Amino acid sequence: MQRWWLGIQDHAMGASGRSAGFIDSRESWDLPNIEHLLMRRTQTIGQQSMMYFHRLTILPCKVRLSVAPTNCLTRHQEEFEGEEASAIHAAVRKGDLLVGEGSGVLGVKIGSKNQTAISVVQGMLKSILVDALLRCDGASLNFEGVALFNHTSNSPQLVTYLGAHYLASLIANVPSLIGSLAAFGNPLGLIRDLGDGVSDFVNEPVKGFKKSFEEMDPSFALSGVARGTGSLARHTVGGFVDSAAMLTETAAKNMAVLTLDRRYAQRRDRVMKLKANDAKAATILKGLESGIQKLVNGVLEGVTGVVSKPIRGAERSGLEGFAKGVGKGLLGLIMKPVIGTTDLLTDTLIGVKGSIEGDNSQGMLSLYSQVRPRRALYGRDRVVKPYRIDDATAATIQSKLCIGGEEYLSHVDMVKNVALMSVKRLLVLSGDGEELILLRFKDIRKVEVMPQDDEGFVITIFLHEVKPDGSDIEKVECEEERTANLLCEKLTEAIRNTS
Repeated sequence: MQRWWLGIQDHAMGASGRSAGFIDSRESWDLPNIEHLLMRRTQTIGQQSMMYFHRLTILPCKVRLSVAPTNCLTRHQEEFEGEEASAIHAAVRKGDLLVGEGSGVLGVKIGSKNQTAISVVQGMLKSILVDALLRCDGASLNFEGVALFNHTSNSPQLVTYLGAHYLASLIANVPSLIGSLAAFGNPLGLIRDLGDGVSDFVNEPVKGFKKSFEEMDPSFALSGVARGTGSLARHTVGGFVDSAAMLTETAAKNMAVLTLDRRYAQRRDRVMKLKANDAKAATILKGLESGIQKLVNGVLEGVTGVVSKPIRGAERSGLEGFAKGVGKGLLGLIMKPVIGTTDLLTDTLIGVKGSIEGDNSQGMLSLYSQVRPRRALYGRDRVVKPYRIDDATAATIQSKLCIGGEEYLSHVDMVKNVALMSVKRLLVLSGDGEELILLRFKDIRKVEVMPQDDEGFVITIFLHEVKPDGSDIEKVECEEERTANLLCEKLTEAIRNTS
């Protein structure tokens, strides 16, 4: 058949004065196996099932992103996070990062130390860079929606398409992320504040004039002008103060890295921020009080470091450690008072902003308070469950107590008392935080609920061994039967899982 078709083609070309000589060619080609191609296509479709969407719609979304500064972990938090997570956290704080190497997305090298002068400088610069890139306030990320009509594809194709779509949206939001970095003073936040102030300056008087014409009362117009002018002044001053506070706070944090004194950086992390309750009601006086205290601490740290650092270095490494200690002491004598002065300026600016905005303070002050307690992770496997504010609060309280280094399991609120359960132990606290009972689950034999003579119920905990006082039981009083039974069930389950 091939030669027949080639003959027709050769005859046609010969009639036009051209001859390709295909008819004399001995080369031939096999016809395609149509059946085989259809079967292979059918098998491919069977392996990757196709999906048909008459209409697939994903609505656009807007994400408001704020990232707080990286603070050092307490001892209990380090135990709770685990060895690897704590090492990564410490490496990020010290700038002990290797871009493209190590483990994790950021390439964190765990357990390494800066040995040479060049590595020390590199570590400081990396720490400053990481801190600058990981702190932003109110970045607005806009992701476009997706609309597909009469669309047919398999799962990998759909995932690839959606991934490319949202990656392009994320790239388009990079300017917003950069503009919201605290290292640059959050210029986009400043622009938003100025825009809100100008908007109120124009809209409030207009609303007042309209109300005045409707009510025939000029006081509404005056009130609108006053509100608009006050809003413009408040947003303008607050925006500039907020940006300046971010710049000074970032500068102080980076200078603390340059002191090469890790303990000083850790102590400063714990006291550098205003307490959450104070931050919400910050005033100029409170800001000055906090700033002066930090200035005095900075001067004292610098002066005492000149003596303590060489002594500590000599105890550890002899003459070489003494020389390093002298260098660190002199560096701290210069840097730590400067850091204290910067902290004084930062807290004063925060106080000014709090005095201006009152209870409506946002922006920089939001970095000094946590929006909600951290999500609780349950059991030895640290299982993630839907967020519950009571479990999150209980886990946060547990992390600061004697069982803080153990994984959170559960809790029972008994109104007057609260029972916290880790994977290993039971801790019963009174209403004022006093530790009433602390038992290991493996020491408990059984648990029973018994009614009291007058009112309420008592949970009796039977122990395997006799206590020093000669008793082999512990009692927990509870007012409600349902709560007592709940505690009994949870204790019984914890004992069974431990044995």
